[in-house]
Amino acid sequence: MGVTAHHATHASNDVMGHPIQSKPGMKMQPIDGLVAEVDRSDQRKVQIFIVRHGQTRENAQRIIQGHLNTNLNEEGIRQSRLCGEALRKISFDAIWSSDLNRCIQTRDNALRSHLERLPDSRIHTTELLRERGFGDVEGHDYKTVVRALRQRNLTWETVGESTKAFQMRLLKAWDEVISEARMNYLQRVIIISHGGAISSLVHILLKRRGFALSDQISTGVISNLLNTSITIVNVALKKDGTVLNGEVVEFNNAYHLQRPEPGEGSIEEEIVDNF
Repeated sequence: MGVTAHHATHASNDVMGHPIQSKPGMKMQPIDGLVAEVDRSDQRKVQIFIVRHGQTRENAQRIIQGHLNTNLNEEGIRQSRLCGEALRKISFDAIWSSDLNRCIQTRDNALRSHLERLPDSRIHTTELLRERGFGDVEGHDYKTVVRALRQRNLTWETVGESTKAFQMRLLKAWDEVISEARMNYLQRVIIISHGGAISSLVHILLKRRGFALSDQISTGVISNLLNTSITIVNVALKKDGTVLNGEVVEFNNAYHLQRPEPGEGSIEEEIVDNF
């Protein structure tokens, strides 16, 4: 969108171009400081990391991707490697990914050592974690599509996959992740998905599943995500394995992309659309 984002201090735009405001005083911090201590004697706690894929050519050019099987560009590869460095010391018990190339490539670049350590049965790719499908408008640039929709008095809801189908698909994916963690006593899982899918999933967990939002996060920032940003959800399970409660403890953390400047660290990454 041509907006330079200093995380949590500047305004950005949501997927429809409307302004969203970050909560004043929020600071981006290294992801290591956000990793919950998981007591090995309490196997009813699960921490879910959710990572957006790295940048693609289509992201940079504001082309709507949806289910298009696009690849990372050079910047996306760089971002995913930086993300991997941030995650290098964190142990994951399972990896889930969208089956589209940009997510698989992000996974392979960021989680190489984790993939080597985990058995195949703990590495999953699924179409359930794909971005929302945008039908015939996929492959077209954002401005052209917006103009065409306005001319026809249509909205985004009228193209591609319905919002209801999209949300149900994401919830099915989430439930499969939690089910595997519950049945196998997994304690930390990572998901690689898409910007719109991640922000939509977080909204669903907050509104439909009763999850809490950390008081360090403003609801106004639950929208566009930086490429390879990290979101963290902590889930507590009852003894019978059902979900007791959950909390979104971090959203859109991209500290690993930080390029320090005199006086203040900043994210010099362009916020691009969640397509």
